[in-house]
Amino acid sequence: MRVNCNISAIISNNQLGKSEDALSQAIERLSSGLKINHAEDDAAGMAISKKMHAQIKALERSSQNSQDGVSVVQTAEGALAEVENMLQRMRELAVQAADGGYGDDDRAAIQNEVEQLLDEINRVSTDTEYNTMPLLDGTLSRRAYANQDGVQMFSLSDSVAVGEYTFSVTAQATQATFKMNSFNGTVTAEQAGVLKINDASINLEEGDDFETVLKKIVDGSDRGNADIDETNGVITLTNRAYGRYEELTVNCASDEMAALFGLTSKENAAVGRDCEVTLGDGFADTASVKAVGTMFTVSDVNSFEMKIEVEGYSTYTDCVMRVTDIGVLSIQVGANEGQQISLDIPKVDVHTLDLDLLNLSTIAGASAAIEKLDDAITMISTTRSKLGAYQNRLDYTISNLDTSAENMTEALSRIEDCDMAESMTEFTAESVKSQAATSVLAQANERPQTILQLLQ
Repeated sequence: MRVNCNISAIISNNQLGKSEDALSQAIERLSSGLKINHAEDDAAGMAISKKMHAQIKALERSSQNSQDGVSVVQTAEGALAEVENMLQRMRELAVQAADGGYGDDDRAAIQNEVEQLLDEINRVSTDTEYNTMPLLDGTLSRRAYANQDGVQMFSLSDSVAVGEYTFSVTAQATQATFKMNSFNGTVTAEQAGVLKINDASINLEEGDDFETVLKKIVDGSDRGNADIDETNGVITLTNRAYGRYEELTVNCASDEMAALFGLTSKENAAVGRDCEVTLGDGFADTASVKAVGTMFTVSDVNSFEMKIEVEGYSTYTDCVMRVTDIGVLSIQVGANEGQQISLDIPKVDVHTLDLDLLNLSTIAGASAAIEKLDDAITMISTTRSKLGAYQNRLDYTISNLDTSAENMTEALSRIEDCDMAESMTEFTAESVKSQAATSVLAQANERPQTILQLLQ
């Protein structure tokens, strides 16, 4: 028996320390609810769990981003719904104006309402915003840039790849023009009657002098979508629209009226010319081009479509149109880099709807307007359908993100969350061990006192 080293007490104290450490760890897990509180608890598990924490937070943020994207789409689609309602109203007015039972004054009133609606469409285009971000003014549409002035991309389909496309405008687009002579004196009884410019009726009365007639022609030309210029005794009428489909007609009531303006025929017509285009590098051999006025459309397989607008009375050699992905709204819908959905919302205004020259002042103009408005309504419906597809996709994206976050959270729980039943069992066992070790340590400390009996 030895007094310098109480081996029994040392052994008991070591076991008590181990039990106390295990008991403290069990208490920490029970109080925090975590199995991994320090890196020493599970170094690999700690590294994995922290990475999963980052992914889960990113997935939750991506889900909120997608919900914001849905709000953007809903805002734009709601504005387009009102634009479509205005187009429907204008089509109703066009059908009304095409009826022969209405006079010029009635059609003028109809045209006034149409012009107000067109102004409102432009206002909706510029003022529709989400969080101060414009939606319908082309800000969120794909950008395409030409290397020459006077050329701009009108629209392009989603299947048009990023790259450079070369073309040449070999023949310029022109407007229909017509010339008449001015006259001296006044209109005689034989020369009086109705002069029609693009179906706009102009009533020439006996005794009208040239200044009076010219004012009437200016008014009639405006109603007929034509411009007028009178210089050096020559009246030049010019259609406002370009192309061979935009006919300029000048019809006189009699041969005497035609002679008054130096015309050889009572019925006269002139047409413009469409631009002519050849395609170069960037376009496939299967691509085809169709020109109408100053605009031409390039079509190809897989829904490839590109509409380009050029200036009238101009030609272009080796013009390069560079198509980019710049401009579209990118929604971050994933936890990692590059996981995005692009929203391409086209510009919607009077020009892109091809309604700049909408004029219901004549029966012919109203009849032509019906087809133009049908095309505009179709364009808006197509755009709304595209936005609806975006919204459906984002809804599925949100559902997928929420499910992924749920499953990853469950996996994270298995790695770092404390099993309360298991830890409580461990706590109870270690508590008993600690109490036992304390009791044994006390007895071990008492054992050296038995040596005193040997010294008595």
